[in-house]
Amino acid sequence: MFSNRVVIISTVILAFVAGYFVSQLYPVFYSGTDPDNAVENICNDTINIGVEITGAVTNPGVYDLAEGSRMIDAIKTAGDFTSDYDYYWVSKNVNLSQILKDEQKIFIPFEALGYSVNQGSCSQEIFASLQPTSVVESSNSSPEVAGTTTQAAGKVNVNTATFDELDALPGIGATYAGKIVANRPYSGVEELKEKSQITNSVYEKIKDLITF
Repeated sequence: MFSNRVVIISTVILAFVAGYFVSQLYPVFYSGTDPDNAVENICNDTINIGVEITGAVTNPGVYDLAEGSRMIDAIKTAGDFTSDYDYYWVSKNVNLSQILKDEQKIFIPFEALGYSVNQGSCSQEIFASLQPTSVVESSNSSPEVAGTTTQAAGKVNVNTATFDELDALPGIGATYAGKIVANRPYSGVEELKEKSQITNSVYEKIKDLITF
């Protein structure tokens, strides 16, 4: 009889001990957090990508966008298209719903660059209408006049230079080059600054390299 009581008491004690350990282990495996909320919290850790956008946008530059962002998001982040962007070329070649990738570069051409003429080719031919006409040497022409190009005495003529020649100038780049081409001709420095919105700091870099 006594031994039966001992067995019963021991069983009860073991049951309590087992229950205690189970109650301690339970939170480890079952935190009480809704599984859906847990997944949502993990997904809230957004991964960013770096995208560069230049050309005919209000604020060209490099931007951090959320992974999965689309082309239209980058354009809106850069302040949207400028009024002189090439609408036809963009409509034909730019997929605004395209999902962007890290380190992707986007260039929106200016209408004045004539990209639409050659279906978006960046070759020199698309600037043919902007190329200066070489002076043909005649019997009465002097050697100095013959073969005159856009560059005089090593300087770039902003009124006749090609987009590539302007783009190569320090501090100019595609954005300013497009504006210079779009707003020609210029009578002098002040008109160049006003019409092309070139800052004083940029002008200081090119003042000894250009002519009118």
